[in-house]
Amino acid sequence: MKTINFGKQNTKLSIRQVLMPILLIAIIILVYAIVAFDNWGISLACLAIGAGLLLSYSRFTGFRELVTEALSGDKKLFLIIIILAALVIPLTLRTQPYVIHILIIAQISIVLALGLNFQVGSTGIPNLGYAAFYGVGAYTSALLSTQLGFSFWISILLAGFVSALFGWLVGLPTLKTRSYHMALVSIAFGLVTYILLNNLAFTGGPNGIKNIPAPKIFVWSLFTSIRIFGNTYPVQTNFYYFVLIFVIAAFIVSRFAFNSKVGLFFNAVREDEIAAKCSGINTSTMKLLAFAMGAFLAGIAGSLYAHYIGYISPENFNMNTSLQVLGMVIMGGMDNIAGVAIGAFILSVAPEKFRSLADFRMLATGLIILLMLMFRPSGIIKQQIRIYANKHLKLGKTSQR
Repeated sequence: MKTINFGKQNTKLSIRQVLMPILLIAIIILVYAIVAFDNWGISLACLAIGAGLLLSYSRFTGFRELVTEALSGDKKLFLIIIILAALVIPLTLRTQPYVIHILIIAQISIVLALGLNFQVGSTGIPNLGYAAFYGVGAYTSALLSTQLGFSFWISILLAGFVSALFGWLVGLPTLKTRSYHMALVSIAFGLVTYILLNNLAFTGGPNGIKNIPAPKIFVWSLFTSIRIFGNTYPVQTNFYYFVLIFVIAAFIVSRFAFNSKVGLFFNAVREDEIAAKCSGINTSTMKLLAFAMGAFLAGIAGSLYAHYIGYISPENFNMNTSLQVLGMVIMGGMDNIAGVAIGAFILSVAPEKFRSLADFRMLATGLIILLMLMFRPSGIIKQQIRIYANKHLKLGKTSQR
């Protein structure tokens, strides 16, 4: 391993130990500049720098090896830097509540995209109606809170479980279908859900549901301004940290699933379903589990969205939303947790930064996706390669000969 000597102390640090914090801090500053500064020049310059770095990573082997070496360093230091940045950034945006609002929407989108990744990325199930599960969770939580007076905590749990139940039910018809037939089943469910939300009386029809209460921690509402060291912070700051907890939980669940036998079985179904069956894997159970897990996270994200915005309507959960979330997973890198999160962040922030383009802002967002697929078809971060260790395959020592 290459080392760098620092003076008389003869302290030896590997390249990855030196470069990883520098690279991470540079990326954080770049992202902060894009999000925080409402200036076209700065935003375009930062986007150009980011695109250049990504293109260099794709085209130049030496640069790719250097970045890979840096990011494969101390994982604890990596997490510490990321968590500290996530905690400090909103405190610097005290006078910019709208920017914090964008970050909250990005966080909810990350939870949503991680859920779809179980289906599209890990198991290879094409789902073009994923927004329906998002809507089921949002409406379940909103109705329980406004009509039955349930607390937020009960509402969000039930929203997740109800969405998971719908995911399991939608998964049943896909057990006998393949490829685009499975996509048609998901599209049908999305359209049926959208029509029902628009026409049922108790859902409010096209007018939706309003006056959804904000979450409370004991008796303290998250929509109460707080003061820290004499500075008053907007209510969005409270919700930012609140949603951050769910984002971390979604990351932990996704990582645990990926490293478990369940994640291995998901990938086996994706690569070759017939071979997976011959290996003794219950592919039907794996498909239903992928649908239920993805729908559960979608329900949680829907509940967070409903209680944050305070108003929902069927238009929030239409086909455009499904395609946008699918774009997040594909752009970030399917079956790569970090990549999916990055893709969700980019496609959540981009439409808001292009808001001045009015009706053309989605065109600009689509252009970003198109360029990404042209120059980086595998996504920002490629699909992770599994190491089939003995602990997964339950092989004895004799198998290593």
